[in-house]
Amino acid sequence: MATNNEIEFKQILTKDLYDKIFNTYFKNEKPFSQTNYYIDTIDFKLKDHRSALRIRVKDNTYEMTLKVPAEVGLMEYNHATDIKPKMNDSISNSKLPDDIRNIIEGQFNVLDEELVILGDLTTYRIETQYQNELLVLDKSEYLNKVDYELEYEVSSYDEGYEKFKQLLQEFDIKHKKPLNKVQRFFEEKKKASDK
Repeated sequence: MATNNEIEFKQILTKDLYDKIFNTYFKNEKPFSQTNYYIDTIDFKLKDHRSALRIRVKDNTYEMTLKVPAEVGLMEYNHATDIKPKMNDSISNSKLPDDIRNIIEGQFNVLDEELVILGDLTTYRIETQYQNELLVLDKSEYLNKVDYELEYEVSSYDEGYEKFKQLLQEFDIKHKKPLNKVQRFFEEKKKASDK
């Protein structure tokens, strides 16, 4: 098990900006793909706590991650898992790692078999270093939608934010904090179910 305090800045991009940033910083980097399977209760108990549970499939490995709000950024609880995610499958709380189960049951009041795999999102990701921090370019596909995103993962909020603003200025981008991937996924899912 690993925990990680994640501090990152994000920006949604148009396809043109994605291409410009790719050609400037990522041309020599090799992309990889990963698929996130999002898990919540039917009535979104985790989302209501500004938290998200997923299983990420990458290179035939499966990792379960619970993200919960922290004082700065998000606290992540990461575990290898043998759960093979399938749409609409329910997950027994007994299959969850202890620390994730304790939060899910104790803080979010999720009962056994309430967790359901609600959908997936596939990201084609490219990574590089920018001013000694991790710069990430993502193209994500989910629910018949494609979006493009720039992420900057940093170790210090204030210093990282200055570097991120400098990068956005270089491409004449006005920063607007986007919803994260899981929020965008659930927003799109809600739109689809409202039709």
